[in-house]
Amino acid sequence: MRKIITAALVLCFGQYIFAQWPTDTVFTKVDTMPFFYGCAVDVGDAQARRLCSDQALMQFISTYLNYPHKARQMGLEGTVYVSFVVDETGFVTQTRLVRDIGGGCGEAALELLREMPRWEPGLMNGQKVKVRLNLPIQFSLRDKNADTGGSYSLTWGSLVNDTVRLEELKKNSSKPVFVRDPFGNNRYIDELAFTFEKNKRMLNAVSRGDISSELIKIIEKSKRGGKFTITASVQDNGQFIYVSRTFKIVK
Repeated sequence: MRKIITAALVLCFGQYIFAQWPTDTVFTKVDTMPFFYGCAVDVGDAQARRLCSDQALMQFISTYLNYPHKARQMGLEGTVYVSFVVDETGFVTQTRLVRDIGGGCGEAALELLREMPRWEPGLMNGQKVKVRLNLPIQFSLRDKNADTGGSYSLTWGSLVNDTVRLEELKKNSSKPVFVRDPFGNNRYIDELAFTFEKNKRMLNAVSRGDISSELIKIIEKSKRGGKFTITASVQDNGQFIYVSRTFKIVK
């Protein structure tokens, strides 16, 4: 009996040791990869949260990326690749420039990383860990979809101006969003995203085209003085077209 108990203790102890790793370990793949800020646990299932995270990250880059004046003068375009670690507390650390295109674009990409809000840390065996991520950042002097997307229109209820009162925003939660093509035809919305921003804090949620309960939560959490953005994606000849409208929430 004593031998059996001893063996069991050794086995349990061995499993405990096996499950641990040094505190400075940086993973590249974990059970749950980090989520970008603004996609709360109650956004939906894991797939919906990942979609929300990706959309929120793209929105952040679009909003805060600075295109260096020197690069514009030189006509430089291309993709800068950066690498960074999301630590156990969600902070972005160990930033690194992997590939630069010159003209100050590399430094602009690193500055974007320094401006990032806290992420939700990655998990390994239920434990928060450090995770290294790689991120391509596109610098383009022209919007590839500008000629097409610019001719599309997005409407939501009775909102016609670029300002909205909070009460009006909440009233529109029961009304659908419509996207019309250059010929005035309604187009099927593949994805619909609501984003609220204020003081560099961002809340974001994404749905499969309708105003879901997750999107309504973004409306409910919106405050006066912030910006509310609607982004819808439709397909045109196999390409995704993103159409958006931004409203400033006023008193």
